[in-house]
Amino acid sequence: MVMFIFGDRDIESTYFPNDRVLYDLRKKEMSLAEGLNSSDSIGLSLALEEAKVDFDASNIGERDCNIYVLNLEDEQLQFEIENCDSTATVLAVKRP
Repeated sequence: MVMFIFGDRDIESTYFPNDRVLYDLRKKEMSLAEGLNSSDSIGLSLALEEAKVDFDASNIGERDCNIYVLNLEDEQLQFEIENCDSTATVLAVKRP
C-alpha cells in the first residue's frame, strides 16, 4: 500500500529522538576537527546508522550548535559530534 502511494522513494521513519539525531547527522557534510585523522573516523559511518545517542552527556540547546555523544557499543567507540545548521564536525573519538 505504501509503495503504491509513495512509489519507489527513500522513506525513512524517524519517530524516536535517537533516530532523528542520527538521520539529521547523516544528511550533513561531515568534517573532522583539527587533530583528528581519517583513521579516527573508521567507525563513523556505522555509528551514524547504529549508535545510541547519550542525551545526558550531550550538550543540547545551550549554543547555536548542539554537541551529541554517540555510543557505538559493539565497537566500543564513542563519538562527540558538533551538529550545526548545514555541517557536522567530529570533535573527538574515544574508547570509553
